[in-house]
Amino acid sequence: MRPIIFLAGMVLLSGAMAQVLPEEISVETMPEHGPNWFIAKSGSGARIFNAESGEMLGLLSLSNRTPAVAPYLPRGEFYAAESYYSRAVHGDRTDIVAIYDYTNLSPVAEIEIPNHMARLGVRNHLGLLGNGRHLAVLNMNPGYSVSIVDVVDREFVYEMSTPGCAIILPVAENDFLLICGDGTLQLSQLDISGFEENRVRSEVFFNVRDDAVFDRTARTGDGWLLITHAGVVFEVGTDDDEIHISEGWSIVAGDESGWRPGGFEFLDVLRANGLLYVAMHEGPVDTHHQAGDEIWVIDLASRRRVHRLKLDDPADHLTLTQEAAPKLIVGTQSGSTEIFDALTFRHERTIDGPGVSMYEDF
Repeated sequence: MRPIIFLAGMVLLSGAMAQVLPEEISVETMPEHGPNWFIAKSGSGARIFNAESGEMLGLLSLSNRTPAVAPYLPRGEFYAAESYYSRAVHGDRTDIVAIYDYTNLSPVAEIEIPNHMARLGVRNHLGLLGNGRHLAVLNMNPGYSVSIVDVVDREFVYEMSTPGCAIILPVAENDFLLICGDGTLQLSQLDISGFEENRVRSEVFFNVRDDAVFDRTARTGDGWLLITHAGVVFEVGTDDDEIHISEGWSIVAGDESGWRPGGFEFLDVLRANGLLYVAMHEGPVDTHHQAGDEIWVIDLASRRRVHRLKLDDPADHLTLTQEAAPKLIVGTQSGSTEIFDALTFRHERTIDGPGVSMYEDF
């Protein structure tokens, strides 16, 4: 009887398989850009998420030596500085700026740049300038320099030396600030072709030894916000060739002297509301990489704290979407992505995913 049962089973199985329709190959494209989207970059690429639904919408496949991604929706493109070896982990090195199409998330052009790129995952190692044409890429070889790329004409312009100065902070139409190791800022102003035509240095405004500013920054409505290891804030900006730096003020009250900012990318500004969000922890000096047990929300107009968001899972990263109903995106120490309403602080959802090294709003 066993052979008969076996044959009968095979007949039933083949009948069931005959009902399975063959898979049809298709190509999905990105939907029209919606509110509260963000980019989560990890070692395996950059994933595009909808914070409203938690849905992943697409993936940019990048080199694992990519500092950041710069989206530019008016042209429907993403820009990424990437570094490759001819034998994956050794061999000839090639650094490029890759240009990805928004619709298909596929590479459409690449521009070779000097093999000096700083390959650390830091937001401000890459900066698309205000004119949307010139991309600045930080180099470290080991001295600092900046590669300027014309992403419209798809060509490398030139490499400018910036000794002792790093971290690219775009200002105005075709300029950028850099933070310098002597406690100053440098302003580099480019001409319409992307070549530097003017360079200005500020006065010393922070003490590098006693309380240095972080190389993590937040964009404001008309400039940038810098914060020191002790929580002193400086608001910086430019007016033509003048650099403006506010007096430093502390987000830490006198009876909270043990609290410090820290994490990986740990601060951002909700520009329409003038609110600063900073991941904070209690700890001694030199704990600036420690994740935040709380997120402090500071009103920039009054310079007062208006909320403390206590976290069960410490925050290593945070970013804000700049929408009418903004979201606070928090990357936790355990690797999850937590979505909060940025104004009511209500927790909305958890997104499980690969270890994220950076979030970016777009």
